[in-house]
Amino acid sequence: MSALNPRRPRRSTRTAKRQRGIAAIEFAFVFILLFIALYGVVTFGAIFYTQQAISRAAEEGARAAMLMPQPPTQGNVCQAVSGSLARSLAVPSSTCTSSTPGLISILLAACPGEPSCAVVTVTYRYKDNPILPLVSLFDTSWVPDQLRSSATVALKAS
Repeated sequence: MSALNPRRPRRSTRTAKRQRGIAAIEFAFVFILLFIALYGVVTFGAIFYTQQAISRAAEEGARAAMLMPQPPTQGNVCQAVSGSLARSLAVPSSTCTSSTPGLISILLAACPGEPSCAVVTVTYRYKDNPILPLVSLFDTSWVPDQLRSSATVALKAS
């Protein structure tokens, strides 16, 4: 028994040396698990934010199509969508070229069977330009290849 604490036996120096690095090893295991959980939550949040930005851009394009002189043009709708995407700070704005599909594609189409209706569809290839880099050590099969949103609007009668 120790003279300082009569209930507690004194540890030998041999036992203390064996216990020296156990806290660092435990921290390493816990840190890895916490990092994986935090990375998953932040990545999901980034995808969710990007989807919201794409949806808002499609709505802005549809609103612009409604307010423009009829019939709306692809270029004018594309400018409205690009402006909305530029304000999101997460999604790069599109170049509004319809010749080659790039990172973002914008499609203005008439509603089937409705002449006074337009659909604006914005597609963003997320796997080609994610907000956060995808770590190859983790399973990223749940990350979508592309995010898509559509907005439908009734056009003013000419």
